[in-house]
Amino acid sequence: MQDLLKRYLAGNCTPQECAQVQLWYELLESKKAAVNEEDLEEDLIEVRTRLVKSLRKERRPFRYPAVAAAAAVLITISIGTYFYVNYRSSGNLPETNKLLSNAADIAPGRNIATLQLGDGTEIALDDQSNGAIAKAGSNTIYKNGKGQLTYMATGSNEGEAGPQVSNSLRTPRGGQFQLTLPDGTKVWLNAASQLTYKISKTSPERLVELKGEAYFEVARDANRPFKVLSQGQVIEVLGTHFNVSSYDDDPSVKTTLAEGAVRIMETGRHQKVVLQPGQQATLDSNSQLSVVQVDVSDAIAWKNGKLNFNQSDIYAIARQLSRWYNVDVVFKGKIPNVHLSGEVYRNTNASQVLEILAFYNLNCKIETDNGVKRIVIE
Repeated sequence: MQDLLKRYLAGNCTPQECAQVQLWYELLESKKAAVNEEDLEEDLIEVRTRLVKSLRKERRPFRYPAVAAAAAVLITISIGTYFYVNYRSSGNLPETNKLLSNAADIAPGRNIATLQLGDGTEIALDDQSNGAIAKAGSNTIYKNGKGQLTYMATGSNEGEAGPQVSNSLRTPRGGQFQLTLPDGTKVWLNAASQLTYKISKTSPERLVELKGEAYFEVARDANRPFKVLSQGQVIEVLGTHFNVSSYDDDPSVKTTLAEGAVRIMETGRHQKVVLQPGQQATLDSNSQLSVVQVDVSDAIAWKNGKLNFNQSDIYAIARQLSRWYNVDVVFKGKIPNVHLSGEVYRNTNASQVLEILAFYNLNCKIETDNGVKRIVIE
């Protein structure tokens, strides 16, 4: 199997051998669907543990293939097309227990958020029982156990609150939440983000303001365009699916279109672009708009429960870790100018993510300083 997988990655397989590898993958996928998530997670941990032990035995340059999916290990690491780990004669891979030598592990984020009503009342959603939690005009706000908030009309006088009344949903570092707006639009809010929105259906447009990152599935309404205000830009749609990453500490604002079409207007120089599915618009610090073709799955991986790095520099990865694990990331020494690629589930502890960085000869550890955990990379 190992020899065949190596030849498959190198492109040296016959058509029959390629079909064999693809069959293995399909069988693994079908078996994965037949087990529950808890059993699957235990299997993945066992496979990863065996893999790391095997790597430690290698004394020659080792090619770590992007074959994790076929091996049921959902961690993929690459530099360019392939990723190489060069071992020194006394080299080894950092063990998870070394990462945890100074502190306990760091748990991943979860479904936590704060809802602010139009009158200023704040509701900590993780403290609320499932069911109706508040009223907003003619809407009742419901929370369920899956980290979802929904507005549902409960009277015939919809829109009585008027366009001046706004609600706001805010996630902290280490939090996420899903929201269904009164018009039926679904929003996934990432960590350290805030969405402010009107609850009236009488206003001529549906306007929301985003700080941070969110994925939108906009309900179609030809009479009322949907607009998203983020840093220095306005996104206008009628009905579509797209992701907006607009964090204050990121060097640019990125809008990625999955379905439909959106028009983006830069608010300073009034530049405009229209995105087609698979395109990403970037608004840089100089207020310049540019458009490139991308893999949409990378941009929305977080919404699908994954931490994804695609040729990301170490500082971009550190920002993701800081937001999701609610922890500061500290750099020591000279950090190499490398771009990393990898993918792990967001429900894993921080140590498992740090294993990816360790493959790049980065020394990563979790420390506790005066009772506060932090990640140190050097």
